[in-house]
Amino acid sequence: MRDRNKTKICKYCKSEIAADAKICPHCRKPQGGKVKWIVLSVVGFFVLAAIIGGGSDRDPKKAEVAASESTAAEVSETTVATDNAETTEETEKATEKATEAAKDSFGIGDTADFNGVQVRLSSVRISNGDGQFWNPEDGKYFLGLVFDIENQSSHDIGVSSLISFEAYCDDYSLNQDIMAAQVPEWKGVGQLDGSVAAGKKMSGVICYQVPKDFNSFEIRYSPSFWGNKKATFIFTKADVEAQAR
Repeated sequence: MRDRNKTKICKYCKSEIAADAKICPHCRKPQGGKVKWIVLSVVGFFVLAAIIGGGSDRDPKKAEVAASESTAAEVSETTVATDNAETTEETEKATEKATEAAKDSFGIGDTADFNGVQVRLSSVRISNGDGQFWNPEDGKYFLGLVFDIENQSSHDIGVSSLISFEAYCDDYSLNQDIMAAQVPEWKGVGQLDGSVAAGKKMSGVICYQVPKDFNSFEIRYSPSFWGNKKATFIFTKADVEAQAR
């Protein structure tokens, strides 16, 4: 009978081996025992530590989110206050800018003088067309602007409805509508194209199509094809309606 204190049976090949053998000399398989439980205990410890550690990592993230939200709220309040201050400042600047712009702009009935070349926006009128041949697109009006140009300078000037004028409706650029000048509202009024000799005058209409709900209209006139001097005429739909009454 084998000595139980000196030998043991390999659980894999069932051979009798020394009791303290860690590896079976026959099948070369590692043997269990205290080492196995020690290893399992160590592995279990690290797994548990990882789980607990993982939970600890998540908690600071929640606290960080809360802190972040709190900070965001504070920043938001500060931003709102700053924005309000900035908005007020921007409004004041915009008002000053508009005031300055108003000094350099003209309205219906005003005259701009370029060293003797006088340009006046005499009238502005809205038209729905003639109902037959000349009609605006759906949802739009014809808008006709009558200009009087008087050349009191010592030299001839050239006027081109395509080049001398630059128009914007609610800040969108527009091209003139030549056919719109054919409607009854501007019958007998010429176009703003040609030359004006020194001491002579020109009167004509320039037309556009604009949305029926437009707010503001801006048109710039330049007396020179190559110069950078311009007169800006600005008016609103309300101005046009008031003039019609």
